Amino acid sequence: MNNSIWKYIGKRLGIALITLFVILVVLFALTKLLPGSPINNEKLTDAQRAVIEAKYGLDKPIYEQFITYFCNMLKGDFGVSYNMYKDMEVSNIVFKASSNSFLLGIGACVLGTLIGMALGVFAAIKKNTIWDTVSTIISVIGVSIPSFVFALCLLMILGVKLHWLPTIYNSNQPIYSSILPILALSVGVIANVARFTRTEMIEVLNSEYMMLARAKGLDQKTLILRHGLRNALIPVITILGPIIVNLMTGTMVVEQICGVPGLGKLLINSILNNDVNITLACSFLYAALYIIMTLCIDISYGIIDPRIRLGRGK
Repeated sequence: MNNSIWKYIGKRLGIALITLFVILVVLFALTKLLPGSPINNEKLTDAQRAVIEAKYGLDKPIYEQFITYFCNMLKGDFGVSYNMYKDMEVSNIVFKASSNSFLLGIGACVLGTLIGMALGVFAAIKKNTIWDTVSTIISVIGVSIPSFVFALCLLMILGVKLHWLPTIYNSNQPIYSSILPILALSVGVIANVARFTRTEMIEVLNSEYMMLARAKGLDQKTLILRHGLRNALIPVITILGPIIVNLMTGTMVVEQICGVPGLGKLLINSILNNDVNITLACSFLYAALYIIMTLCIDISYGIIDPRIRLGRGK
């Protein structure tokens, strides 16, 4: 990669880091504004509560608490759980829960993207045929029906009726237990990716430069894979960012149906139990994932199409 690309990446990375810092400041301030106290044991006296707050540094001014938290966070220390998992490291708790959610999200995204792009390209090539109609119907169904409905259907068919897949998550078999929720979550990805890929591929295939390439005698495979698909990727990449983040962090209902101890369930429980360190860590992780995905998309734009990099002043 040349210097312009590295300059482009460096600028986007700097903006991303500043944004993450601002988000951390806002999240930290919001957790301090939550009603009640993190030390929510009603049996404690005021003196006992003061001792515990001093132990965790909660008696210090908010700016000192933030500086301490920020410095510890840079070392991978997100504090300890106050209520849900007494004095356990938050980083270990969040890592265990997020690994389960990430496995579902990444698996569903990879499977859904591959199938969705293939379906979209096939529908574009077979435009205005029965296959195009079938692809459109699949996309509409996938977009219209929530993923948890597909999870329930797959659970009944593949789990209860056919006994092909487990009906409840087993931590001893994480990959095998994740197949069913991954299939359920991938349906929406397939539908969205197929719909966007079809639309963009039809536009690209009808463009003047594709007609010129076709007139030069390029075969259909080379025409589609080397020239057509690359130019159709930018809008698809645009929708993949939010899809990936939602899959990795917003799968709470599917996780509940399949019994997966994921990140969404942990966040809700931490809010209900006023466990601010877990709430802050989960919320910051959500924000970081979104910023990272946005950064990856932005960089991908510049690599795939140099005109975008140049248009943004490198």
